[in-house]
Amino acid sequence: MKKLTIAVAIVSFGLVSAQKNTLLVGGNISYDNTTKKNYSTAGDLKTDNFEFTPTIGYQFADHFTAGVKFGVGSSKNDYYQTIFNGWDSYESITNIKTNTFTYGVFGRYTMPLNDTFSVFGDLDVLFNNSKSTVSATGPLAYSTTTKSTGFGIGFTPNLFINFKNSFGLNFNVGGISYQSEKIKDSDLKTNTFGFGFGKGVTVGISKNFGLK
Repeated sequence: MKKLTIAVAIVSFGLVSAQKNTLLVGGNISYDNTTKKNYSTAGDLKTDNFEFTPTIGYQFADHFTAGVKFGVGSSKNDYYQTIFNGWDSYESITNIKTNTFTYGVFGRYTMPLNDTFSVFGDLDVLFNNSKSTVSATGPLAYSTTTKSTGFGIGFTPNLFINFKNSFGLNFNVGGISYQSEKIKDSDLKTNTFGFGFGKGVTVGISKNFGLK
């Protein structure tokens, strides 16, 4: 299994002490590639996932920031299998490809602990539009496309470590989220509640500059 995750708060205009009238610009980038051998008795599974989420915010009061988030993402799942029909066999590849566009708002509360450490929590309200295509090769080849819309609410705690001149790292170990999604031209609707801490760590890099 190969996995690469990069989370970068690219540039953050403001002060570590979370003073008002400052500007925040940042974003996250993530990519992972996974291959599962013998995923089932019939074959293997290969997945690719990519996501980029830029963020723009304004520090309107001490400790409080509000802003907007945008995101583009894509995922691809290839399922390789050998199918037996009783007297013969053939290779088939089932491909599931999904593209997603996300947009919404966020609020952040930051609490400096000392000159080195700060903690902050992000509350997000996001909307999304997705398009998924499922196709298969072989004698039973087919292709179908579905579109969906949805929204979600999430809370994410973070730890910021300031190394020098407002340059440091952000650490995230999970959060709480709720997601609702509906397939267009269908009555199918899904509601998902997520809660996870300690299952994975996201590391971000940030640089802060004061505005005059």
